[in-house]
Amino acid sequence: MTKRHVGLLLRVLVAVALLVWLVRSGTVDFGALSIFFDHPLLLVANVAVFVGTFLLAAVRWRLLLKISGIPLAFGRAVQLTFTGAFFNVVAPGNIGGEVVKAVYVGRELPPEKRPRVVLVALLDRLLAVAGLVVVAVVLNVAVHAGAGDSRLGDPTTAIVLLAIGTLVLPILGLVLVRRFGSRFENTPIIGRIVAAARLVSENPGALALSLGLSIFIHVCGIVWFSAVASAVLDQHVSVGQMAAVYPLGMLSVLLPISYAGFGVGHVAFEKLFAMVGLPGGANVLNVYLIGQIVPCLFCVIPYLMLKREGAVSEAEAQSAATPSAS
Repeated sequence: MTKRHVGLLLRVLVAVALLVWLVRSGTVDFGALSIFFDHPLLLVANVAVFVGTFLLAAVRWRLLLKISGIPLAFGRAVQLTFTGAFFNVVAPGNIGGEVVKAVYVGRELPPEKRPRVVLVALLDRLLAVAGLVVVAVVLNVAVHAGAGDSRLGDPTTAIVLLAIGTLVLPILGLVLVRRFGSRFENTPIIGRIVAAARLVSENPGALALSLGLSIFIHVCGIVWFSAVASAVLDQHVSVGQMAAVYPLGMLSVLLPISYAGFGVGHVAFEKLFAMVGLPGGANVLNVYLIGQIVPCLFCVIPYLMLKREGAVSEAEAQSAATPSAS
């Protein structure tokens, strides 16, 4: 058993242990999932939000590839984006969705351009988080600061700190790369990544558009999460309340501690909901996650259409995660 498999097994065990504890304590009730059957329109809206946000994510990824000098047809970008969604659920870890997308695009490129795909994958993920933080900061400042609710102080402070880490520091990094990056362009691996970063930094308008897409995706996500919370809790849950907890909660789901964020995310949302005076945060997240994961499983269909090109091998996945100097 490899280290990757051991790590995956440990994350699964952590998720199972936390979920068992939450169920036994009465914090999580899987019966809440019946809400999709009791309200068919909620199920239709869930699918619409899932498809719409992933289509926008495909547009953002394709745009970042384009400014990196890598053309990709829109249909191909959509196919690979939904394939990546499938792998994010069934194969979290080293062979995740970003790696699979990078491998398929990299196969069609000369070796010297493949590090650009890795840079785009990192930038795409960073912009996704940055968009989430921007939405959180704007809504918190506009809604909660004016409301003067002391219960929102801690999450608001944490979100502002996240804004510094996800917005200010990357912008500073691009400025430094653009000014001093030429000194590293002759090195084998770092040089190619730096050269790609300089190419990206020369298109601030496209970067701003990509960030705008991320912001819109997360606005949809927060609005949808508040709708799910309202349905599960059977009370009105405002978008403003969710703006205080959703970003920090979703970042906890992304932490590589448990499988797909299960358990860890449930605990985090339960605590965050309590901070804004709401019960049942773990149940709300449970319904939200299942509503997103089940459609991901149907994304096996675009992946099966790709299989004629050959499945992603362990060696290709490792190469995409750590580009070689070839």
